[in-house]
Amino acid sequence: MGNKGKMVLLHAVGDVSPRRIDYGEAPESLFARVADRIKEADISLCQLECNLSTKGGLQYRNYVTWYGRSHPDNVKSLVHAGFSLATHASNHCFDYGPESLIETIEVLRRNGIEVAGVGRNLEEARKPAIIERKGTKVAFLNYNSVLPDEYEARDGKAGCAAIKASTYYEAQEYQAGTPPKVVTVPREEDVAAMEEDIKRAKAQAEIVVVSMHWGIHHIPGVLADYQFTVGHRAVDAGADLILGTHAHLLKGIEIYKGKTIFFSLGNFAQETPHHLKPPAGAFSSLWGPKYGHSRHEPGARYNKQPDKRYTMMVRCVIKDKEIEKISFLPGWINDLAEPRLLTHSEPEFQEVVDYVDRWCRELGTHLTIDGDEVVVYPEKGVS
Repeated sequence: MGNKGKMVLLHAVGDVSPRRIDYGEAPESLFARVADRIKEADISLCQLECNLSTKGGLQYRNYVTWYGRSHPDNVKSLVHAGFSLATHASNHCFDYGPESLIETIEVLRRNGIEVAGVGRNLEEARKPAIIERKGTKVAFLNYNSVLPDEYEARDGKAGCAAIKASTYYEAQEYQAGTPPKVVTVPREEDVAAMEEDIKRAKAQAEIVVVSMHWGIHHIPGVLADYQFTVGHRAVDAGADLILGTHAHLLKGIEIYKGKTIFFSLGNFAQETPHHLKPPAGAFSSLWGPKYGHSRHEPGARYNKQPDKRYTMMVRCVIKDKEIEKISFLPGWINDLAEPRLLTHSEPEFQEVVDYVDRWCRELGTHLTIDGDEVVVYPEKGVS
């Protein structure tokens, strides 16, 4: 009775990769423009894209991301921002092997930040992080669908909770050389495991939030069909909100059976040191020429691609143990990878809204501006 009518506010942002201390700068500076707003929430979360560790060694595989680690003291950036939780299942979580991943988990928890999606073994990686505020319990689960070999957790092996997907190509025309249809299918045993996790979490908490590191990065708007399969089955199993990361761009928002699926929250504070020389033996990035839409200028700390400037902070209002309202606050990222939230009077505000709205309309989702918030709800007759 004492908690009836009380509101719990959740804030969520996309990919962060703090490196201020590596640059010799104050860690507080990364989120200086947004920390006060993030801290307004009872619970706030981000997707951590790099290990916070000095341990381990670079995993030389066919997909090498040598920059997937920063000094543990960079956790001070996350603490200053007020994050309650970091999801960490990603294509970078195992770049430096098990020691680095385990140290990252320890560093986060030692600094009062819970972590989801990774662990010393599969059981830990699939375990929900449950946070209680004002008598309401919110469970967080995190999965990764874009992972190199051996990044997944197993019994007795550290890693992330994985939902792997297979890719197939179907000819769409009789003419040779025409583009095929790309078909992606998630691995059934992984999806079934996710459904079990969600049901168990729902038995322990009133609200279940699922964070998915998935999809197609760097290409505007495009979604893989496995994302719909996984997202819908997560909702059917009991998930109340799905937050997508990995694409490094904002993407569309879908309403499925009254639940909101953000396919990508984009970057938020992604300090990726492309201007630094990789260690000996590491391959340079192979996707640059193929994904020519993305560009990194020599010496630049943040990508110059215009739509990688766009970001958002999700605002989820929980009242009487149910989600009452979901909206987002548009944001902008500067040359130093520092985010700031926009007001509706700024021209960049409408630029971000128009960009997201373009992809939302393809999914039957209508957006409404309410002051500095953008409210998400389905078009009439769409569910």
